[in-house]
Amino acid sequence: MDAKQTILTTRQLEILGLRSQGLSTDQIASTIGTTTKNVIIIEAAIHRKLERAANTLRMVQEGGMASFVAVTAGTHLLDAVRSVLHKADNSNIKLRGSIIDLMGSIKTFAGSNISGGSLTKPLSIMLFRTGRWIVTA
Repeated sequence: MDAKQTILTTRQLEILGLRSQGLSTDQIASTIGTTTKNVIIIEAAIHRKLERAANTLRMVQEGGMASFVAVTAGTHLLDAVRSVLHKADNSNIKLRGSIIDLMGSIKTFAGSNISGGSLTKPLSIMLFRTGRWIVTA
């Protein structure tokens, strides 16, 4: 996924990736050519942004502003699309776009996490009353 499609900057994603590899703050600072203090400041900003994003998603879900479809690993792409269509019908949401558009969104988000037409990692699809959708992890 392109960094432009996230709430984190390219630098923040880089630091988060290095941290997920087990690097210490000093090692991250050395790797990206900055100070330890700067890494600490950037990581604090990352956590604030992610907490706000999680809170926003929770508010959207709890406020009934969107319906959510959870798709488990092992689900075939066609079954994922069927689940979304079923949820949209039950929620009286007229999707804006075709089945091909929906499948394309799922495939684009899943990327390399598709094997033999099935998802290898779970994902979630938010359906808005406007008929738009967002595919998320």
